[in-house]
Amino acid sequence: MVLLALVCLAVYLLKLEAIAWYYWHAYKNPTQSHSLNLKDYQVEIDGLAIPELTNASGFTHNAKRNTLFTVLNQESQIVELDIQGKVIRKIQVKGVDDMEGISHIADNRYVIADERDSRLVLVILDDDAVEVDVTNAPKLKLGINPKGNKNFEGVSWDDNHQRLLVVKERDPKYVMTVTGFFEAEIGKPLDIEIKKVEAFEKAIKWSLRDLSSVTYHSETGHLLLLSDESRLIKEYDEEGNVHGAMALWKGFHGLSQHIPQAEGIAVGSDGKIYVMSEPNLFYSFSPQSQQIK
Repeated sequence: MVLLALVCLAVYLLKLEAIAWYYWHAYKNPTQSHSLNLKDYQVEIDGLAIPELTNASGFTHNAKRNTLFTVLNQESQIVELDIQGKVIRKIQVKGVDDMEGISHIADNRYVIADERDSRLVLVILDDDAVEVDVTNAPKLKLGINPKGNKNFEGVSWDDNHQRLLVVKERDPKYVMTVTGFFEAEIGKPLDIEIKKVEAFEKAIKWSLRDLSSVTYHSETGHLLLLSDESRLIKEYDEEGNVHGAMALWKGFHGLSQHIPQAEGIAVGSDGKIYVMSEPNLFYSFSPQSQQIK
C-alpha cells in the first residue's frame, strides 16, 4: 500500500501521465490528411523573452493583419505582436477586471474573457487604437462561480458554426459554446444559447489537468486545447475524438526547456502554432513533414 501511494505521488508530481498520454496519441494517430498532425511540429522560436510584457495570457491570430493579440490581466492591456514576437502596440482597456482570454471574430471585433467576473466582453479595436473603454460595451455575464479565480481561461471563435468556444480552467473543467452573443443587436430581442459540450466531458476528464486556452482551426474543424499543468496541447474533432498531441516538455519538438506556464495558443494562416507563456515567453512551432490540407 505504501509503495502504491509512493508510485501515485511520483506520477502526480512528475506529471508522468501527461507523457504517457502524449506517446499514446502519437502512436495511436498516424499522419492524417485532415489534421494538424501535432507530432510533426518543431519549435521555431524557442522561449523568446519579450521585456514589454508582464502577465501575458491568451492568444489570438488576426488573419487579415497577420498579427497576434494577447492580454495583460493585471495591467488591463491588449497587446498586438507580429508573428516574430515583436510588440507592435499596447492598448489600454478601461472597464475590465481580470482579462484572461481574447479571440478575434471578424474585421475589428474581438471578444475578451474577464475571468473574475465570469463574463465575455465584445470589443471593437480600430487599427490605430491605443486605448478603448468597454464600460458600456456588450457583455455576457455567465454567472458561474461568481468572483472566482478558476473561471474562464480561454475563448475562441468558431467561424464554421458562428459560435464562441469557451473553456473553464478547472474545478470542474469543461468546454462551452455560446451562440447569439456576437450577433446581438441593440434594441432587438436576444437569442443567446449557452451549452456545455458533452462530447468533451470524458475526453478531458482524466487526460488534461487543467484548461488554460483554446483555439479553433477552421480548415480542419478541430480545436486545440492547451493545458499548462499537463504541459500538453491536444487536438480534438467535434465529437471529442483526439487527433494528436504536442508535449511542451524539454526535449520534445525541439524545445530546449519546459514551457513554464503556457497560457495562450493560436494558429496562424500558414498553420504555425503560437504559444504564450506567462509572464512573457513567446514560442512558435511549424509543421515539418506534413503539409496541412
